Amino acid sequence: MTLTCQLVPAWPKLAWVAVLEHGTARVLLRHGSHVELGDGSCVEGVWAGAFEDGGFDRSDLFFGSGIRCRGNRVVFASTSTMLDRLWHCRRGRRIYVANSLPALLACAEISLLDDYQHYAADIATLTKGLHDYKRTIPGRPSNISLTYYRNLEYDGRNLSEVAKPDTTPTFACYADYHAFLVEVANRLGANLRSPSRKHRIAPLATVSSGYDSGAAAAIAREAGCTQTVSITNASSLLPRSDSGQDVAHGLGMACRVYRQTPEAYRREETIWSAAGDPAGLNLTVFGYPEPLCLLLTGYRGDTAWDSYVMDDCAPLSAPTIAGLSLCEFRLFRGLFHCPVPCWGALHVQQIQTVSLMPEMAPWRLNGDYDRPIPRRILEEAGVPRKAFGLRKKATFAPRSFFWPFTTRCAQSFRDYLRERGYSVPPPQAITVLRKAAHLAMLVYSNTPRKLRPKFADPRTLLAIRAQSLLFQWANHELKKGYEAPLAPIVTENQTTGARS
Repeated sequence: MTLTCQLVPAWPKLAWVAVLEHGTARVLLRHGSHVELGDGSCVEGVWAGAFEDGGFDRSDLFFGSGIRCRGNRVVFASTSTMLDRLWHCRRGRRIYVANSLPALLACAEISLLDDYQHYAADIATLTKGLHDYKRTIPGRPSNISLTYYRNLEYDGRNLSEVAKPDTTPTFACYADYHAFLVEVANRLGANLRSPSRKHRIAPLATVSSGYDSGAAAAIAREAGCTQTVSITNASSLLPRSDSGQDVAHGLGMACRVYRQTPEAYRREETIWSAAGDPAGLNLTVFGYPEPLCLLLTGYRGDTAWDSYVMDDCAPLSAPTIAGLSLCEFRLFRGLFHCPVPCWGALHVQQIQTVSLMPEMAPWRLNGDYDRPIPRRILEEAGVPRKAFGLRKKATFAPRSFFWPFTTRCAQSFRDYLRERGYSVPPPQAITVLRKAAHLAMLVYSNTPRKLRPKFADPRTLLAIRAQSLLFQWANHELKKGYEAPLAPIVTENQTTGARS
């Protein structure tokens, strides 16, 4: 197999689409400016292995995506979490594989269906886990398939899913698990700093007043991370800070604090395009290092590090789709999302069993919000107990009313709806409805569970659940951005040979 690479300078930094012609050994690759091209490979990602070896397709600790030619086969590697995915479809004799849905739609000349109302629900099936999510969504003239946490392999005729390897060791005690985290961080740090890379990558960690991101930041130090970012204003009825500045300072790390406001949201449509949900908009307010950034977060700590034992692969499912929201945004901004609690996720039962061991008693609070593993990581790293993990907070964008926040995107969505015959409320009505829904949600969520009337849940009474429409609109807008530069493609005329 060989790769023929075509640079599309106007595309997002990390986007790529591969075109496979049935029965041939040639793969045509269109890509953004910061995809690394090698000997029979292209990659946008960081993994726990030597960059020079190009073994990202054989790693279960890979964060990004890539293509690797091996003999007469080509492997498309997905990220090692369920917070991103690969897309593919078949058009006649051609198969298209991409790390971006709107890029795939543009290159394969496919449209989402205006009259299909279940896109968001289809995407949300990832909460059922690795084995039960819906693998295909409808399109015109072809349906589109998506793949999480597995690689795709092409043999010249067929494209099939293959499992990632499992290299995670056994965790018999906390020391085993902590040593594993430190080793992975060290290996990731060496990979991102490789002198063989053409594009510089800087690590960055998020911190808050909770458990998960702070513990992830403590581990991120082992990868050479010295910088953190935090959001100060929590999503709560009364003003409350969720800043992790004290945690960062306890770790000896610098911290830049931001306020989450609609005016600060950047590339809002990329967040809606992931699943028709705004939950990741808070992460768009940060200033990320240029040109590329390894973003270490505490996503999935609520399963991997909580004090109960569930089925294996639990961090490969999610009670919410919040972490998925970065999958298109990151391609524009140059991010590799690396959630520390997902390392070794196939062995979550062992991790959770460690939380319940007698040796963890000094770090157990025996309350509703109790995670001894991240507490031990932070306290042994020098962070005072009173600085974190006392009360669960959140800084997600409000999810009580589904409508774009920024003026530009709100107008674009309004135009999209009108073109399709929908009656659209005026901006003043949207403002009133959003405030009413947000207030109702805050009151409801801050009411003790025993006192909450089920029939009065504002998520069903006041929230306009336009998630599928928002998903369609956002991908429609992004698709146009991918289509425009395709005509004047700059060809690198670089063909890379396969390496076994």
